[in-house]
Amino acid sequence: MRWASAALSAIALCGVPVLASADSFDPVSVGVQASTLGFGVTLERPLLFNLSARIATGTLSSTDQVVTGGTPWRRTAHESNVLVAADWRPDAGRYRLSAGLLFGSDHTDYTVKSVNGSSYDINGTPYAVAGAGIVGARVSYPHPAVYLGVGGGTGITRGFTIAFDAGLVLRNGATTTSATGPLQNDPGFQANVQAVAAGFPTRWIQPVVDVGLVFRP
Repeated sequence: MRWASAALSAIALCGVPVLASADSFDPVSVGVQASTLGFGVTLERPLLFNLSARIATGTLSSTDQVVTGGTPWRRTAHESNVLVAADWRPDAGRYRLSAGLLFGSDHTDYTVKSVNGSSYDINGTPYAVAGAGIVGARVSYPHPAVYLGVGGGTGITRGFTIAFDAGLVLRNGATTTSATGPLQNDPGFQANVQAVAAGFPTRWIQPVVDVGLVFRP
């Protein structure tokens, strides 16, 4: 997968000694994190005295309900990603400015819900559940997303630091629709499902907040 190749390349980069003003054999920081992009691990390798490369993984699934076009939908967001970022510390201190790319298979699934148990109301048109089957839509993000953020940390004991970051991910996705019933081949039904699914956000800015525990040998 493209995101895996990019992550492996970044890991390799972190392992290459860098002849700079900082010690080229500075250790790699290892940590765990909880983020709005998911739970995972993080690795950071100093490159210069005020510049480092960082990799963070994220896995998360969350479900809620939204109403679009007057129709209730069950929405499940799936996060499975790798962030490859460069961290710049302007004064070589604890605070950093970050920029990077988010790779992975993040996507959001929508499934239409029936109010009365026997029919759906899709774009103002009623359809029997037996005829429509399971009606869904998926917003996927096939391209890397841009990440911008700020962060810092505070030491708690020798070798351990609480790290925190806040930032934004610029999402750009695409929507596909599906149905399992006989109506899936009906042009009018397909048009109504697609009309409602067009209301699901594909280009949006996702806030990101994360907190982690980092260890530097």
